[in-house]
This record gives sequence, structure tokens and C-alpha cells, in this order.
Amino acid sequence: MSELFAMDFFTHAFFASLMLSLLFGTLSFFVVTRKLAFLGAGVAHTAFGGVAIGVFFGINPFWTALLFCIFSAIAIAKLSRRGKISPDAGIGIFFAFSMALGALLIRLKKAYSFDLQGYLFGNILAVTAEDLYISASVLLLFFPFITLFIHRILFMTFDEEVALVSGVRTELIDSILFIFLAAIIVISIKIVGIILVSAMVVLPASFGLLLTKNFRGVIAWGIFFAFGAMCGGLLLSYYLDTPPGATMVVLGTAVYGILAVVNITHK
Repeated sequence: MSELFAMDFFTHAFFASLMLSLLFGTLSFFVVTRKLAFLGAGVAHTAFGGVAIGVFFGINPFWTALLFCIFSAIAIAKLSRRGKISPDAGIGIFFAFSMALGALLIRLKKAYSFDLQGYLFGNILAVTAEDLYISASVLLLFFPFITLFIHRILFMTFDEEVALVSGVRTELIDSILFIFLAAIIVISIKIVGIILVSAMVVLPASFGLLLTKNFRGVIAWGIFFAFGAMCGGLLLSYYLDTPPGATMVVLGTAVYGILAVVNITHK
């Protein structure tokens, strides 16, 4: 084990997975309880268009993917909130558009050295010290926000109309949550990959809800689950020589499936 941490790329990937497990474990509760799982999947796939924009114009794909995902998430939310379009239709449109845009721009950029598979399925070799700083920055911003606004977010979750009448700025809080959702998805792309990252948005809270209905317990179990799936999957991927993102998602889904079956058989 010690020889793994002697390698910079593995150390970077491990600490990134550790920070992401805290982020996913917490964020997942709000995504699942507010029924935003499909939005998480849509934003994850929207990142492909943002990455392609960066590649096409010679800009760091992280920043273009981040801006593109934030724009898409907020645009979908605002259009659906104002009744202009249903949320699932909006997500479907942005999902298809961003994937098509990404394929088009990458095809037009004929001369490029771009690890497309690494972005789609994850590549631990691509995780840098800069990625760790960005992950730490998001973590330091996300937890104070959740600590300050958790009761208002819970109020919105269970009765948004009453929360709005009571003075909760629901649209602003939603927008901030969507910005964090986009940021967490984008910083995890190098490890989990665009195709698979949406699973890590949903699985932690789904696992926690099988064990408890208390929101603090769900978040705590979600963090524990995300840590096990991400860090455990990372170690397994190294020894099995498998893609890290796919290994994390398969491991997490297997653990969730086993617990779900045990719950069903004991009812």
C-alpha cells in the first residue's frame, strides 16, 4: 500500500476522491430528496459540450465545462420554474444539445491531442495538484453554505410554496445549489468520467435512505458510502487495472444493491 502513495498521480487521485466523497455524500441528500436526480445526470452530460468548447478554442476545458454546466443548470431551473417548459423536457433538450455540440466541435478540431476517453470514463493520471486546490476550495465554500442554509433548504424540500411565502428566497438558494452541483460534477470528471459521474450524485443518499430517515443520518451514511465507493474503487482499479470511474460506480452499485435486497428480505 505504501508504494502507491509514493506515486504523485495516485496521491492526487486519492485525496481528490476523499474530498469528493465529502461533497457527493452531502450534496446527494439534497439532490435525491428534491427529486433532482435527472437534473444531475443532465448536468453531468452537459459537461461534454463544455469540455469540447475548451478544446476547440484552446482554453482549459475545466473552466469552459464549469461555466457551461452552471449556465445549463440555472437555465433549466429558471425555464421550468416559470412554466415555460417541463423540467424533464428542458434536461432532455440541453442533454442532447450539449452532447451533439461536443461531438461536432471535437470533429471540427481535426488536429488535437485530447484524451476523450479519459474525460468520458475518468483518468487518474490526469488529476493534478491544481485539481486538489480547486476541490478544496469548493469544499470550503460548500460546507459553510450548507451549514447556514440547511434548514431553509429542508423547508423548501418539503413545502416550497410555504417556504416562499415565509420569506425563504427559494430561487436564489436553488441557483446556488445548482452552481455547487455543476462545480462538484466538473471537478470529479477526471476521476469518475462524464458518463458515470451522475451515479455518484444519486447513490450516496439512496444508500443512506435505506438505513435511516433522519436527514443527518442520511448525510452521514452518504459520506461513508461515497468514501467507500470512491476510495475503495480507486484502490481496486489500480490492482485490477480497470478504469477508476467504472470501478467506483460498479462497487457502489453492488453495495447499494446488496443492502436493498437485504432490506426487502427482512421486511
